[in-house]
Amino acid sequence: MRIIPPGIAIMIVQEEIPLKHLLYRRDLKSLHQSTPTRFGTNSANTIDFAIVKNFLYPYEIHSISELSSDHNPITLNFFLQYSIPKYPGKLKTNWKKFKDTLKNSEFINPHFVNTAEHLDSIVCRLEDEIINANISTSNPVKENYIYHESKLRKLNYERNLTRKIFQTYRDPVLKRKLNKLNKQISKLDQKIETDAFTNELLNVNVTDGRVWKFVTPFKKKTKNIPSLNGPGGIANTDLGKANFLAERLKTQFTLNNITNPDTEELVADSVMRFRLKANSVCKDFDPPLPSEVLDCNKSLRINKSPGIDGINNKMIKNLPLHTILTITTIIHKIMTLGHFPTRWKTATVVPILKPGKDPTDTTSYRPISLLSSLSKIVEPLILKRLNNYLKENNVFCPEQFGFRETLSTSHHLIRVVEYVTEGFANKQNTGAVFLDIQEAFDRVWQDRLIDKLIHYETLSYLIKLIDSYLLEKKLQLESRMNSQATKNINAGVAQGSKIGPTLFALYINDIPKQFITLLCMYADDTALLARNKIPNYIQIALNRHLKALEDWFIKWKIEINVSKTEAIMSATARSYSCSPPPLRLMTELYPGLRNVSI
Repeated sequence: MRIIPPGIAIMIVQEEIPLKHLLYRRDLKSLHQSTPTRFGTNSANTIDFAIVKNFLYPYEIHSISELSSDHNPITLNFFLQYSIPKYPGKLKTNWKKFKDTLKNSEFINPHFVNTAEHLDSIVCRLEDEIINANISTSNPVKENYIYHESKLRKLNYERNLTRKIFQTYRDPVLKRKLNKLNKQISKLDQKIETDAFTNELLNVNVTDGRVWKFVTPFKKKTKNIPSLNGPGGIANTDLGKANFLAERLKTQFTLNNITNPDTEELVADSVMRFRLKANSVCKDFDPPLPSEVLDCNKSLRINKSPGIDGINNKMIKNLPLHTILTITTIIHKIMTLGHFPTRWKTATVVPILKPGKDPTDTTSYRPISLLSSLSKIVEPLILKRLNNYLKENNVFCPEQFGFRETLSTSHHLIRVVEYVTEGFANKQNTGAVFLDIQEAFDRVWQDRLIDKLIHYETLSYLIKLIDSYLLEKKLQLESRMNSQATKNINAGVAQGSKIGPTLFALYINDIPKQFITLLCMYADDTALLARNKIPNYIQIALNRHLKALEDWFIKWKIEINVSKTEAIMSATARSYSCSPPPLRLMTELYPGLRNVSI
């Protein structure tokens, strides 16, 4: 005899009826996987499901494709300890009162800051002042009362009265009247909603940008992160998922497993000597001006999400002049001490599923970093001074077009097209190799970057400040239940920051060049071109340059994604019958050139 556990019910059905109709009759709900769970020779179907009744808790159901059987195991997770998060609703801030509150706040004068620890405490105090001022001057917005048409209100009143009488006397005539009124209300309600939507569509103006505000809600598809597979098993809880994703991101922001002891020793010695010789206080720099802070303030976009500090850009745009002057003084102290505030080194990470990827795999998520809003004012000022030095001393190689004034991808395209067409005019073919640097920004060797800044004789206060900016960075991945997973970052530059792309361009600035090939770079995108009447000479030229690049990549811990590296041959006509010899890239044999006839 089979023993049924407590809480489990057995439903016995004597008549043959479709399951869908049975569930509808008994007020039941079927929980099943959206994809097939059993795969036959010529078909696939879903045969595993659970039936629940009056079950209001959230759940997750997943098919696990790990066994050799044609029938996948199913995991069904119920979140019985789930609590509804408190949502404060919309808030309206009295910005005039917000400014007055900050004006009257008793804030410590940052002029007397003389240590990095004191600077960190001042920054935290400033953030708290802004947040508290916003809380004290914000009130919840009452939801607008929905006014129904008089006819709809009349039908609702009549329907409710009819239902009340029917429940008392159980007269079939009243039941038919009740059903008729419900249908009338449903049709009228649908008509009102359709008319309102049509009216809204007619009033959308495509010239002032409001059309995107109208379309965006229809495009958004928010989905919860399902159970994740990781090296430690399966993560079902929000905290477990956060830890799995954070651990994956931590491995992403690590150096490539490429060793070169001689170079590592030289870099470590150079950076150590600089850190020992660097002055504790720097004075030789252009002091930040309030006008610069105001310009950065104006360039902030209101619709951007806040970082770990919770301060959004609209708060910053409404800061009084008194607070702007305080921020200017703090930035002056940042440059004087060469210390980037520790609070601003932590980025809040939001994982976004890549299109078409497995949602249960941690590598399928793209990290979107949310930086502190106040740091977005400081970074442009640092970048401005760094760019001024790089421009005055002509540091960047002319082949680098990325993130430089007056240069763009269009200029590089024109350069490449002219190179190819000039070869065609001289009856020359052109070969090109397009390199893909694997996780370029995330795996930058930070000490080597500082060593290159030293090599370019960058101003001491900028090197010290950038060194502080890169050290001890953290990422924090938050879950729905206020559970946090924080990991340290030991490599890379922030791709979403203002200064990150420029630092990466400096990192690869000394890339090897050769006179017989054309080098093109836009940030981490690199292309090599060579032209000649004889295709084999093109192969030799490209392979020679690739060999020089291979040695340079190994030296500076850069790894190339060979599977995403493309090579093409452009020619006016196919003057050779056999396939060209293969290219050798990073000790692997590339399949060969793809011929493009023009």
